[in-house]
Amino acid sequence: MAARDHHTAVKFEPVTKINAGSFEVVLAKLQWSKEQKAYTLHANPTSYSTAGLQMTDWLSYLGFQRNDRCQFTGLGRCYSKEVPESFDVQAFATACNVGFGHLQGAERGLQACGFRLPQPEGWGFFLGASGRGSPRGSAEMNGDGHTAMKTDSMKKTEDDKFLYRFTFIDTGGDKGFVTHYRPKHLPLSSEMRSVFRYLGLQEFEDCPEFDFESCYFRTLRLIADDNNPFHGNVEWAHGTFDAHEKQFSPAIEHLLAANAAVEAAGMTFLPFEKPAARMSADIASNVARPARPTTESKAGNIGAPASRLPDSFDVAISFAGTERAHAEKLADFLRAAGYAVFYDNFYPEQLWGKNLPVFFDEIFRKRARFCVMFVSKEYRDRVWTSLEARSAQARALEEKGSEYILPIRVDDIELEGLLPTIGYVPIATGIERIGELLVKKLQS
Repeated sequence: MAARDHHTAVKFEPVTKINAGSFEVVLAKLQWSKEQKAYTLHANPTSYSTAGLQMTDWLSYLGFQRNDRCQFTGLGRCYSKEVPESFDVQAFATACNVGFGHLQGAERGLQACGFRLPQPEGWGFFLGASGRGSPRGSAEMNGDGHTAMKTDSMKKTEDDKFLYRFTFIDTGGDKGFVTHYRPKHLPLSSEMRSVFRYLGLQEFEDCPEFDFESCYFRTLRLIADDNNPFHGNVEWAHGTFDAHEKQFSPAIEHLLAANAAVEAAGMTFLPFEKPAARMSADIASNVARPARPTTESKAGNIGAPASRLPDSFDVAISFAGTERAHAEKLADFLRAAGYAVFYDNFYPEQLWGKNLPVFFDEIFRKRARFCVMFVSKEYRDRVWTSLEARSAQARALEEKGSEYILPIRVDDIELEGLLPTIGYVPIATGIERIGELLVKKLQS
């Protein structure tokens, strides 16, 4: 049915119409026979800016097709897309506006760093003209960005997530600049790998700028004009690299937030796999790989090698930020003892772009043998820990009396849903002693 025209049918009717501020959106029902019917979403952008990505580009990113004849919208033109019958138009309108705001923030930061996001539609929709596609950016060099006759290491900088290096290379047939990216926390999440792929960053396994560890990189061919330096790109290349320290990571966060907003409405524009596939892959990579697994795998094999570690955890640690130091010390203790631990700060980049309520529910309700919970007033009052606690309590209920939640009492607060008769260990016992007790429980 996806190949059918979105504007012609034997019978059609508008179902829902919303003015979303920057665009008008209509959900319509089209029917060709008693059995053949479809629901189509029609969006009519109502405003544009004088520069940068437009709402028309955003709709194109989301898979909408431009149509110059539309009986459902006021302008008589629209961008349309087939959607399920149960599609929530209001949720989409909100998500679309939020996502577009993040996309504009991503564009500003990425442009400062030398990236240019594609603009497939631009102002053509408003002017009655065709869309104006645009390239991503300046010409890249040939080759792998590292193999050269001569390499000059020129600059380096960093932020809290990445190390950046800037080199100039001469391959003998080509000259240009290379920007190298080294994540501080590996492995990258599936979302981040997809973002790098979307931006055209390539991976190189043995980068000399990072002591022959892997990097991601992009190249820029040198444009030089000795008679008129303003026609060259040397100054621009240096300026875009200098912007990375302040601009790159926030721009990536905006890009991920833009996709997360519309993914909640069933759409995406980044080259992501389905959420379930991403979650399975990333939960497995978030396991702190133990040096010597000591618990049984799902197949019943004791001491299976780390490479065969299933996507589950011996322990998931739930805590408020005020107890992070204790939680990290316990996580380190358990990992050193050879157990698979979920602790959020082992790989912070893994959580970029995640639908965190869904992700954490999967971990604390399904993927752990035990949940260690640091119970305190802060834990009770914070949103994220409340979500984790509900997931853990749901699992405990499913266990029908078997031990799952192992609470550590930080203060005298009582946590709703956690019976006061359950055995607590006071924080005053000491993290090392608590770790020893937990190891004995894991071995039982």
